[in-house]
Amino acid sequence: MPTEAEYEERKFKMVVYRISETEFSVLSLNSTFGRVKQYVVKWVGYKWICSCPDYAKHSEEIDYACKHIEAMFKAVRKIGWSRDGIEVEVVRRYRQKFNGNGKNGRNVEPVKEDATAEVT
Repeated sequence: MPTEAEYEERKFKMVVYRISETEFSVLSLNSTFGRVKQYVVKWVGYKWICSCPDYAKHSEEIDYACKHIEAMFKAVRKIGWSRDGIEVEVVRRYRQKFNGNGKNGRNVEPVKEDATAEVT
């Protein structure tokens, strides 16, 4: 069982805009790419999907929700039908892998362990 020291918490700020009843634009303000990125979250058939690379990697998982889908769920209650965006913060806890490939034996890429989202 991982100890607390093996977890890293990251906060991601996003602005969510409603495009239509089934489509949202999510601006990731502090993305892992170091610049603002825009993604589209939309309802397709039976689930919410996102245009981000993380979702594409996990798209076969029926219940997977990337941080942009989480942000949309947090914002949708407050947006209503307004065209104004709402800023939300998604907090994710990552478990780090220890395999000797990175600095001090830590892998550079953390593995998603747990996720929560907060409206700011």
